[in-house]
Amino acid sequence: MDKETLTEISELPVTFGSGEIKLTGRILLPNTGRPMPGAILCHGLGGSYQVMESSARIMASQGVASLIFDFHGHGCSGGVFDGNMVGDVVDAWHFLSSFSEVDEKRIALIGHSMGAAAAILASRQIIPYTLITLSCPPELPASWLAKPVAVVWLIWTYFAGHHIHADWQEVFAALTKSKLSIALRKLKSCSKLFVHCRGDYLTPYRLATKLYEKANHPKDLLLAKGGFHSTPLLSRGLRSQWIQWAVATLMN
Repeated sequence: MDKETLTEISELPVTFGSGEIKLTGRILLPNTGRPMPGAILCHGLGGSYQVMESSARIMASQGVASLIFDFHGHGCSGGVFDGNMVGDVVDAWHFLSSFSEVDEKRIALIGHSMGAAAAILASRQIIPYTLITLSCPPELPASWLAKPVAVVWLIWTYFAGHHIHADWQEVFAALTKSKLSIALRKLKSCSKLFVHCRGDYLTPYRLATKLYEKANHPKDLLLAKGGFHSTPLLSRGLRSQWIQWAVATLMN
């Protein structure tokens, strides 16, 4: 069960971005009066920062400054989504690090679905203190798989009620360039947690957990029975497990 609020939180709407496209989001700052760890929570394809808000609020209540935001082409952020999410995560990292209350050496990257892939790829440019992936999609073994897989994702986002302003040709191309395993092999220093559900048919865990196998230690795998693609965000029990892992690691 999620813990009740332990710390008073200051909540601010934010806008940031290093280029012409501005990203919108929200930061939740615990009023602890001392330097605190931080977390950047990245939503999935077609989603918005609202899907990460409950998790961010729980983390903030336990003393972790939490930043949630819309990727470009999503929610209230500008631009057309082209599948290249790394720059957004890097901008979010620099923005959160700019707060004097945040210990820039203890920042977690947390992503759900395509946001998890973005977090992994961004770790080639920024070194997170810890990395948590929730229902991360598997790495595509060949370029010919990119388009049909992306079509499946597009259909899913439509029926899930998500809205996205995207250039799908660019998205398809970006999928073939996403070398998650290479990024994970180079990420040696931070603790990593991979969260999957056995009932997730959108990103089958048997394929997705291969990324876990390729990752360097230290690493952990949280494999839940049943569930579905969004269960790590919606199930209070499973969500509590990975949040407790994240907070304990960041506070260590």
